[in-house]
Amino acid sequence: MKPKQAFGLAVRVIGLMVILVAVLYFVSAFVVLIDPTCRPNLSPSWQYFAAGVGNFLIGLYLLRGASHVVNFAYPDEDSESKPDSN
Repeated sequence: MKPKQAFGLAVRVIGLMVILVAVLYFVSAFVVLIDPTCRPNLSPSWQYFAAGVGNFLIGLYLLRGASHVVNFAYPDEDSESKPDSN
């Protein structure tokens, strides 16, 4: 496995982990919405929901757009070695 492929796999795994954290935030928002007195000093459910949406979007970008991150970290050597045609 090349370093570029390993980095792409790592980015996708981190994206999946962030999506799982978002699911936990959604579950927490649901629990607080159903029973607001389950624990006295919890934040309102909309804060858990907002954090879940933000984490879900970041995780989805890392999972689906890993090629953008990998291409930024590992630019193609071919494009750097070719002179401009202008």
